[in-house]
Amino acid sequence: MEPNMTLEQAYDLLEEAVNQLENEALPMEESVALYVRAGELMSFCMEQLNGYNRKIEATDRKLSQYFTEEPNE
Repeated sequence: MEPNMTLEQAYDLLEEAVNQLENEALPMEESVALYVRAGELMSFCMEQLNGYNRKIEATDRKLSQYFTEEPNE
């Protein structure tokens, strides 16, 4: 992966790679290289999304203490 690549950039490159694989008649070697690159981009995107998900869940846990309802007695 390129240093400092964003999720959005990786997703755009992944989408481009998938479109090429689906719509272009590429030589086998180029197709395989593009497939491998698409896999790397997919892994990067999933890692980024999982990281964001962990941050959201941690924030939700912190905030939930302020929004728990006290039982009325």
